[in-house]
Parts: sequence; structure tokens; C-alpha cells
Amino acid sequence: MLAAILLAAVAVLSGQHGPPYSPEEALATFRLAEGFQIELFAAEPLVSDPVAMEVDENGRMYVVEMHGYPLDLSGSGRVMLLTDTDGDGKPDRSTVFADGLKLPTGIMRWKNGVLVTDSPDVWYFEDTNGDGRADVKRVVLTGFALTNPQHKMNTPLYGLDNWIYLANEGPVRTIRYRDLLGDEGKEVHFPDRPNGPHLPPDADGRNVRFKPDTFELEALAARSQFGQTFDAWGHQFLNTNNRHLYQEVIAARYVSRNRSLVVPSVVEQLPDYAIPAELFPVTDNPEYQLLTDVGVMTAASGVTYYLGDLFPAAYRSAAFVGESAHNLVHVDSVSERGVTFRASRMFDGREFLASTDSWFRPVNFYIGPDGALYLIDYYRKIIEHPEWLDDATAVPTGTSGPSWLNQVHLGGASVDELVRTLAHPNIWWRRHAQRLLVDRKPRAAVRPLAQLALSGDSPVGRVHALWTLEGLGKLQAETIAAALGDATPGVRENAIRIAERHLRSASVRDRLLQMTDEADSKVRFQLLLTLGDIDAPAAEAIRNRSLIENVEDGWMQVAALSAPKWDAAALFRMAFERLADRDTPGRRTLFNRVAAMAGSNDIPATREIVRRVTMATERPADWWRAAALQGLADGIRGKKQRESAFDPERTSVTRLVLRDESTAVRRAALQLLDALGLSAGGMDAALAKEAERLALDPRAEADARADAVHLLALRDASAHEQMFRDLLGRAEPTPVQTAAVRALADLKDPRIAGDVIGWWDRWTPAVREEGVRALVREPARVRVLLDAVAGGKIRATEIDRPLRVRLMMLDDDELRNRARALFSARAGTPKEAVGRYEAAISLQGDADRGRQVFGRVCSICHQYRGSAGAQFGPVLGEVRNHAPMSLLVDVLDPNHSIAHGYELWIVTLTDGSTLGGVIGHEAPTSVTFRVAGGAETIVPRTEIQSMRISDTSGMPEGLEAQVDLQQMADLIAFLKRGAT
Repeated sequence: MLAAILLAAVAVLSGQHGPPYSPEEALATFRLAEGFQIELFAAEPLVSDPVAMEVDENGRMYVVEMHGYPLDLSGSGRVMLLTDTDGDGKPDRSTVFADGLKLPTGIMRWKNGVLVTDSPDVWYFEDTNGDGRADVKRVVLTGFALTNPQHKMNTPLYGLDNWIYLANEGPVRTIRYRDLLGDEGKEVHFPDRPNGPHLPPDADGRNVRFKPDTFELEALAARSQFGQTFDAWGHQFLNTNNRHLYQEVIAARYVSRNRSLVVPSVVEQLPDYAIPAELFPVTDNPEYQLLTDVGVMTAASGVTYYLGDLFPAAYRSAAFVGESAHNLVHVDSVSERGVTFRASRMFDGREFLASTDSWFRPVNFYIGPDGALYLIDYYRKIIEHPEWLDDATAVPTGTSGPSWLNQVHLGGASVDELVRTLAHPNIWWRRHAQRLLVDRKPRAAVRPLAQLALSGDSPVGRVHALWTLEGLGKLQAETIAAALGDATPGVRENAIRIAERHLRSASVRDRLLQMTDEADSKVRFQLLLTLGDIDAPAAEAIRNRSLIENVEDGWMQVAALSAPKWDAAALFRMAFERLADRDTPGRRTLFNRVAAMAGSNDIPATREIVRRVTMATERPADWWRAAALQGLADGIRGKKQRESAFDPERTSVTRLVLRDESTAVRRAALQLLDALGLSAGGMDAALAKEAERLALDPRAEADARADAVHLLALRDASAHEQMFRDLLGRAEPTPVQTAAVRALADLKDPRIAGDVIGWWDRWTPAVREEGVRALVREPARVRVLLDAVAGGKIRATEIDRPLRVRLMMLDDDELRNRARALFSARAGTPKEAVGRYEAAISLQGDADRGRQVFGRVCSICHQYRGSAGAQFGPVLGEVRNHAPMSLLVDVLDPNHSIAHGYELWIVTLTDGSTLGGVIGHEAPTSVTFRVAGGAETIVPRTEIQSMRISDTSGMPEGLEAQVDLQQMADLIAFLKRGAT
């Protein structure tokens, strides 16, 4: 059964032909999976504008109402208490339990009251006198951003490990409502414990977990927009608008303990089909808004892993997601896939639940005490925020209606009854029973809990018993040791997590070290993570063995290397001896990661790796040599390890640049020299002469000559300035001239800017692009560049879009304003361009020709259905349901709407350099930026001085110069065809 809370946003009358419908009429608009029925549970006037609900251990139902969405911060949000007065187990009365909230987003039972999320605060409300209204009101946690309601902190959830988890995505950029929703948060902290733990403002936009009574607080590794959920074993699943189901694979505490290890991402996208997911709505006259990607997942929320006991067996590993923009509920079947999971569609060509009613807005779910799935319908016409512009139950057919309200009495259960409830097949009962036991701390619970943990029939019951004992502080080492040998992998995995808290016990450590033959991938993964906290040769041996055996599994690599103490030299030797014989993606990654760890803080290991790389000159070794050199460069960069002690290594690496046949090895060697620093004294005269001869030799390979130019620039660019000028003033291969421009750019010679403009007409586009990069480095050069653009010497379109954006974001007011004026000076405004090209909509387009236009014009920034292009801007293969006019506007006016997640960031690094790109991945210790063309740069957070969002899109304007009317019609036909 699917229980629905169907709520109309306004008073409605029955019998009309379109929405809004009465709650009873709305039921007739649903198209539900076969074998299920949907029933109305609560509606207006009992509740309205619901976004979350909770049922406490006594069967009392709390509903969070967000009346103010999206812009009313006056305090119209409420928590309603629903009760049953006639004994039928259904709500017939509602009272205001708490009010005065801004835009509340979630609720969870805690102690004798409830926790409610309402940024910037997490509130605790309690009724101490039994009148149904909270008289205790206090903030327990604060500091979160008051931002767009769709991106605020939300969904408090009691975890298996007795922590309270909060979903949080961080503030989203707002332009039109900056005064109302532009807050970026403050330090997250407990207001009652000023000297307690503090997290960065808004927890750096990451999920959070905390314990209010012991004042423990942690930022997690990942983020989630609206919703979060766990499976029975504590694996956390998250969602954001167009990524409806992903997993936080590795926790922040593991990623952060080895500061030398850079982990680009901590999440795994689970669907085994293209994302954003294709959807199958049935809506009559849909109300799609500005940023709705019609036909694909664009408003995922409320992700809920079904852990009830009412649905058929096929749904016991199902994840439900609300999609309010398309008026439907999507469901995936989640299955094991090694360390992580995979999610597969349960239905082809249709959804679990869809409505013809365009006001149906499923935003959240709740598994009730009866095992029904309670669907929270934020019933209204418009769901999207103007920046971009009903509770029901589902149950199997034949199930009797809900009748539990005020009929549940778990709160009065005995200790033994609560312990037995930990094995209940419905998570509602297990979670409340565990919370009550941990909160009440009854001594009489210890013995039956230990018995359940050791010999209970239910695996989930054994896990809950273990964590409850842990929460009570009564878990014994022998119980942990026994659980480590449990027959069920999920129990063993959790026992390992618990064992981390008991590593002082020799018996626990010894038992962990005996688990060398573990067959289950997830258990092995957790074992590797936990062994990272054991500083012992046996633990290191297990990690080493795992690295070799699981080298192609990136998650296993990260787990093993996350240990804080490593002998990088020994680890590299092991990799060299066991893995250097064959090139694979996993082996290449391992060589790079180990070398980066060495470069960051281990001088002897760095020397040994350089020695091995320079001694191995066979061509089959090029792959690992290049990977190792690049890793050393990544590790050393920013660490200021430029002491003369590295001079022997500088000399041997210099020889590689001059003499090695592998371009990949030479380029990686240059990266290492750049990181180490190469002064005139660090390169002997003979090698310098050899570099000069190579740079000027017209018979030599162009790439090798370019590398020699780069090398001379690293040694002493000023000493070779005339050589660089000569190379740029005559006909030379593009790679050589590009390297020469880079070399001159590092000099302070005031003539350089004028010379670049003077040489401009002789250069190829690639050399010109490098010339622009040289000119944007300092204000005096920028003025010369802008003069050249204003005078027509350089066309604005010859300057790469990211560089134009960089110029338009300069700190200097005069230069910034002048750049904006120049680069906006085009053949009309974007709106006028749309008007000129509107005629393309009426032309007959050819999709095959449109594919060619896409490849020529669009693929530098976009992919089509996950391929055939660069992963920089939004994927364009899922926009076939967009109106042609909408597509035309998106193509010609990219600043019209910038999709969340594709903002262009301007980043200043600690060495003074800058870069621009969209964020591809984030981890606690690094940020991955993507640039046009799809290339990625992983930047350690320690090297980031500042980050700011550009107020313009990273997508280029002026595409009308590259596409005529018929080609635009062809492009639109290709995008709307929806096939590869």
C-alpha cells in the first residue's frame, strides 16, 4: 500500500475539469504499479503544504508545514500534531505543536520531543505539560546557510550508529533574491557549548552528523540536496536534482587522515542507465518551469530505501525518489556491485506512480509503523524556486487502511520488549526501539542485548543490538570478536566499524588482523579502512596485499592508501616489482598516487623514485615512469621543496627532458622540474648548451624542441629571452612557438605585450590563444590587449570564452568594466540574436546534419547522452522534450539560465595563479575543476586561496556567428530526436 498525504494548496471544489482537485478527486489521477493501492491518509484542513513527517513511539504524528516557500521568511512555517479522537486510528484533529518557523525542511523524534531543521538552526521542541503544544523551544545546532529552500539543510535521520545525520548541499548562488536568500552561513556549532566543536560556515556545504547530548559534531564527505536514506547495514544514499541516487562510499574521517592522498571524489553514481534518468510522466497540461529538463530527472528529492515489511519481496531493496517537476514517483532496485551498488529500473517505459494532475508534487516519503510508504505531496501549481522560474499511503492491493494513529504504544514497552523489537522486520520499529534504549540507558537491557547480538535469529536484529550496546557503552570485546565472525556480511561489516572504537583491546585488534581471507567485497573494503588506524606490520601487510590483489578497484586503492602512515619508498618498490610489467588504468593510478604521497612529505622516497624512473629506459616502461613523475610533481607542488639537496635529481630529470624518446615522460619530467624549481645553478652548462641546440634544431621533432624551450625557461627565462623572440618572429612549428610564448610570459619585460600584438598576424590560433594567456597575467598587459580588441587588431571571438570571463571578473574596476563593454559589443544582444534566429524553428531540420553541427560547435562543452563530446556543460542528449524555442534560447543566450552545478568558478591559488572551471567533484581534501574541452584539474584544498562564482555562464556566446538558420534548425532537430 502507498499511503498518500494529499494536500491541496488552496480550498477547492469538487467536479471541476482541471487542478486543483479535491483530495478525493486527486486519487483518481494516479497511475500506480500493479499490485498496489493508494489511499488518502490526511489532507486539508488537517494539514497543508507538508514537506516532512514523523510518527513517534506512541503513534503521534507530526507534520512539518512549509507555507512560506519560496520567499516568505516571516515565520509561517509550523509543526502540526495529528491525533485520532474517535478511535479509528486515523487523524481527525490537528493542533499547532510549534510555529514561527521560516522554511522548515525536516523532523525527527528525539528524547521527549522533536528536532526540526529550519536554517540556520536545528530546533528542539518538547511539550512538557501535555497540552499538545511545545513549551520547550531551543536551538541545538546553528550556522547553516539560509539559502534557496531547495538547497537548505534538511532531513534529520537517526543513524544505525546512534549519530543524527543531516542532509546539506550548501548555498546556491542567487541573483534576484540575494537579500533574502544570499546568506552563506556561519560556523556550525552548538550554541550551548561555545567552546565545543566548530565546523566551517555551513559545514563547507557538506552533510553533517552530530550528537546533541554529548556535543559531538562532524562534517561528512559528501552532500545531498533534499533527502538522504540508509539501507539496513548503514550504507548512505543521497540525491540531488538530476542525480537521483548516489552513495557516499568513503567517510570523511578516512579521507582526511592521510593528507598526502588526494581523493577526487567520494561518491558513486548508482544507476546502470544514463543519467539524468529518462522519465515517463503522464501529466495533463504540465506546469514546467524555467530550469525543468522536460522528460528527464530534474527535481529528485526524498530518496528513501524501503526497509518496511509490507511490500512484496522485490521491493525489499528498492529506493524510491520523488520527482515533483514531472508529478511522479520513480523507483530503482538496488543490488550489490562489489564495494558499491548498482541501481536498475524496476519498470521499463513507466514509473511506479505518476499522476495526470500537474499539481501533484511528491517531495518526501516516510515508512510508517504499518510498513506502508507514506507519500508527502506538496500540492501546488508551481514547485520551482522563482529564481528559476498531502500525505497518501501506498500499500499492496487488498491491504486494510492505516489504523495506527494513537494506537501504537512502543513508548510504554518493557526493556525486554524493546530489545526484541530490534529484530522487527520494519525499520520504524527497530529505529525507535534503539533510540529509546540508548536514550533511557536501562541496565537491565545489557544482558538481553548481548544475547541478541550473539545468537539472535535476525541479522538486522544482531546489528541493532551491537550498535545499541555500543551506544550504551556496554559492548564487550568478546561480543565484537564474535560478531566479526558472523555468517552475514552486513553484520561483519558493522562489527568492523564498531571495532574501530575498541582498538585498544588486543583481542579486537588480533581478531581484525585474522580476517585475511574475507570473501565479501564490502567487508574487505571496511576492513582496509579500519586497519588504517592500526600501526602494526601485520596491518600494513594486509593493506599491501590488498593493493596488489585489487589494483583495478579504485575504491580499494583509496581505502588502503588512506592509512596515515606509509613507507612510500617500500610501497613504490612493491608496485615496481609486482605491477610494472603491464599497463592498466588501475596500475597507472597506483604508481601516480604512491609517487604523489612520496613527493608531498618524503624526500628519501622521492629520490628513490627518481632514480628508478631514470634508470628504466625501456619503452614498455614509459607508462609507469610518466605516471610516477607526474605523481611526484603533484605531491611536491606547493610544498616549497626547492632545497639544493635535490640538485642531483634535478640533473637526472633534466637529462630525461633532453634525451628521452617518450613525450609523456618528457612532459611529466618538466612538471616535476617546475614543482622542484630549476635555477641556473641547478643545471650545468653542458646541459644548458644541449637544450639550446635542441630548441633551435629545425630537424628535431617539434615536441622535443618545445620541451627544450620549456626547460630553458625554467632554468633562466631572461637569459634566453632573445632566443624566444627569434622563435616567435619567424616561421616555426606551433608547439615551439607556444612554448616560447609561455617562456616570455614569465618575464617582466614591458615590451612583451606590444610584441605579442605585433606578432599576432603571423601566428596560428593555438599560438594566439597562448598569447592571450600571457597578456591577461597583469594589468599593464591587459590594457594593451583591450586596446588591440578595441582597435580591431584582435577580434573578441579570437579570445577563448574562459579567458574573456576571466577578464570580465578582474578586480580592477576600470579594466573589468572596459572588458565587459568590449565583449558585450556584438551584433545585437542575446535577445536580439534569438529574434533573428526564431525563423529556424519553422524550418524543416535534418537530424543527421544536426549531429555534424553538434560535433563542430557544441561538443567542445557538451556531451550527447553521455558521449560524443566533452563533459563540461550540461548533457544535451536528454532535452528532446524541450520546446524548440526553449532550445533556441539556451543555445544563443547561455546566461539566460545557468543550471545549478554548472556555475563557472574563478579560483585563486596560493601561488598567485588562477584557473576557471566548473566543479566536477568535491572531496574533503580536494576539488576537481573541469574546463571547456572536458579536461579535469584536481586541486588540493590546501592550495586554494579563494573561490568565487562568475556572474556569467562558462558557455560561449555568439554561436550565431558559427551557425546559419538552416544549421540551427538541423541542430534543434538532432537534439529533439533523442537518439544516438
